[in-house]
Amino acid sequence: MLVRSSRFEVSVKHIQRITRSHSQLRAHLTRDPSAEVALICSLIFYTFECLIGNVQQALWHLDQGLILLRRLQTYYPYLVNGQETYAQLVAIFSQLDVHASIFTLERTPILRLALPEQVSGEMHTVPERISGLSDLETSLTVLQNWTLWHLMEFLEYKNLPQSQVPSIVLRERLQLEAQLQKLEEIAEKMPFSEDFQSFTSSQRQRLVLLRSQALIFHAVLLENIICTLDGAQIPLEATCRFDIALTQISTLLSPSSESESGSSFENKTPSNRAFTLSTNIIAMLYFICLKTSDRRILRTALSLMQGSLLTSRDGLWDARTAVTIVKAMLPEDDIQSEEPEMNFKLEDVGSGIVDTDGGLEEAFKLLKLEQSQVK
Repeated sequence: MLVRSSRFEVSVKHIQRITRSHSQLRAHLTRDPSAEVALICSLIFYTFECLIGNVQQALWHLDQGLILLRRLQTYYPYLVNGQETYAQLVAIFSQLDVHASIFTLERTPILRLALPEQVSGEMHTVPERISGLSDLETSLTVLQNWTLWHLMEFLEYKNLPQSQVPSIVLRERLQLEAQLQKLEEIAEKMPFSEDFQSFTSSQRQRLVLLRSQALIFHAVLLENIICTLDGAQIPLEATCRFDIALTQISTLLSPSSESESGSSFENKTPSNRAFTLSTNIIAMLYFICLKTSDRRILRTALSLMQGSLLTSRDGLWDARTAVTIVKAMLPEDDIQSEEPEMNFKLEDVGSGIVDTDGGLEEAFKLLKLEQSQVK
């Protein structure tokens, strides 16, 4: 299905093979009802649909797998917690659950990863000592999931002054921010550790990716704290994190990074792949464009999407569509203006479009409809 060209080639034969796979799975599960097989095939079918750009069908397969996984965790915890295969499936599904909720902003994650003790502050989400990238990634996924749940549950308190925010909401928000800060600091120090010297090129790239995601989520959360705390430094802190994340992503996408990682497909950087499953690079750059009021940062993020990523797809995210939406909301003259600061953010300009349920595709359709009505 994936060809070595600038675009995806999807034929009738490919669609027929996917349909036949669905039929064979149903027949197999009728004879041998295996939850493990169902979950693995859910991931495979999700990937197929992402490859051909069928977002809604991809989300359906993912959600069915997540619902099944949640049911297993509730009624058969000994099964999920006792096998290595299920541990891997939980990790993958947890990351894709976050990926889907970033794409469709109205979608609350199906899994709930943060324990009540972590939310209350009785237990740390980020352990005092992180032994490697897997621990770092696990902690990050929990914090991302928790952030999305928190923002969705308490959306009504966004941008309200501290006096109007319930103390329980404020405490959770500050607890979450403290854990993101801790994770960010650990990721920042890791390149100076002894273990880092033995990291492979792909492991170093993975660290850069994890640190970038931590920075972006921290910045987005800070945006929601801005009106609940006194201090003018918070907007600056968010902007700094966008800036650092852009530097990290630029490094990851640079030709030198690609040459260091070797020529095999498995070791290529995200910029040299036509398809990745959940790096969230396109999502990070897109949200930076929406949420920054710094014109230089917006130009940099847009430039990275328009560069080597333009023909790429990262799971549900299509770079070309993201670029089209950003440029439609802010004409080229505005993007290239010499004024360093914009007195608005694109998410405010595109309110009702970029935050619509349905993700990029729906936002793209609404923009086209709006443009046609203007004409």
